[in-house]
Amino acid sequence: MKVSYNHEDWREIIYCRMENQQIDFKSAQDWNAIGRAGRAKFARHAMALANTLGGYVVIGVGEDGNGNPTLYTGMTDEQAASFDPSIVGQTINRYADPAVAFDVVRPEIDGRRYVVLVVYPFTDLPHVCSDVCDSELQRGVFYIRTPDARSRAAFRASELHGLIQKALRNQRQLLGRMLRGILYENRQAGEDRSDELFTSLAARSLLEAQTVLGTLAVRRKPLFEAIIQPPRVLNNCSLTEARRALERLERPCLNDFPWPEAPYRADYYAANESLRGVQRAAEDKPVGFWELHQSGMLYCAAPLPVSEEDNGILTGDVLKLTLVTMALTGQLYTILNYPEDELTMTFRLRNTMQLTMLGWVSEHGAGGRRCQIPEVEVQIRRSASDLEAGAATDAATRIFQELCERFNISLDNADMARLRNDLENFLSRGLLGVVE
Repeated sequence: MKVSYNHEDWREIIYCRMENQQIDFKSAQDWNAIGRAGRAKFARHAMALANTLGGYVVIGVGEDGNGNPTLYTGMTDEQAASFDPSIVGQTINRYADPAVAFDVVRPEIDGRRYVVLVVYPFTDLPHVCSDVCDSELQRGVFYIRTPDARSRAAFRASELHGLIQKALRNQRQLLGRMLRGILYENRQAGEDRSDELFTSLAARSLLEAQTVLGTLAVRRKPLFEAIIQPPRVLNNCSLTEARRALERLERPCLNDFPWPEAPYRADYYAANESLRGVQRAAEDKPVGFWELHQSGMLYCAAPLPVSEEDNGILTGDVLKLTLVTMALTGQLYTILNYPEDELTMTFRLRNTMQLTMLGWVSEHGAGGRRCQIPEVEVQIRRSASDLEAGAATDAATRIFQELCERFNISLDNADMARLRNDLENFLSRGLLGVVE
């Protein structure tokens, strides 16, 4: 989405109905009454948006009971007037170095007044937080906007690397414009930008998963994600070919993701550039979502049941989801005729802060330790032929071991041997048994 203050109609932004990587909603409020911490929160959102893609902070829309921004209250004239651009800019840029470029717009939609902070992406250097404010801001931190609509500190090496790369890219583009670098532009056009495309598609799939599974399930409860991407964009994979490949799957098949042993119903349907599937439980409740893009990227997401008493997720659930995804991946890319391409498989658990793992590891005296990071991510590379030939068990074992380490759980050699044996039994029972 190109960021602009000159929209003919602001309805697309105001009535988006969900937060995303470029839009954040705030209930009606007075800038002069929200206090130092409240104003610092606006600074955090502004820096995060500017460090990512740019975007909008919409004030005057509250959350309903499901956590969705659908209460279009608007703002009083006094509230709207309090967001004076010079005052807001002075406060935000007290914390941002370099200063964040933004505009303040006050559109009137359906008789209600709103305030929109239009935040532009950085053009030279990324914005670093230059001061501290309570729990809202930390000095020396680069804030970013994540695909699940959070404005948080960049704590992964890949995120910091992305900021550096974006800054370097901006500098190259500026130099190219100054020198009218025609040859440079031609070279850029021929570069492989598969990684950028896959990153964008993963973000779009997450937003679609949020629409299907619900905002609370994606943003506040534990969520299992798997992102499978080939080394390059598959240019000859039509939706018809993708559909035929999915229909040829044996075990696991469409009905098996994410929960193969449950009598759930699975539906799939076509979007413009992908096929999407939803597994539904009783009363039509969605329990899993997947999307296969024409580019060759597969995205899977499933909310994890939580033990309210222990604030924990079950080991067996994580194991089954990991193994089912790998077994499905091996079949699918072999059928698509890409058996030897090295696939990058990223497994992620979201909303894991203070969460425990229960079940199998608890029996070995390792349970009860809590995760101290908000997101857990591990990655592995395997070809489809390797997964089909039996590597799915070894790969799932390694993934699970690394997940346990993020939960501060260490598995010894005996644990690993038993784990591998359990997974092999799970596969031998046709993915119908239950990992204890």
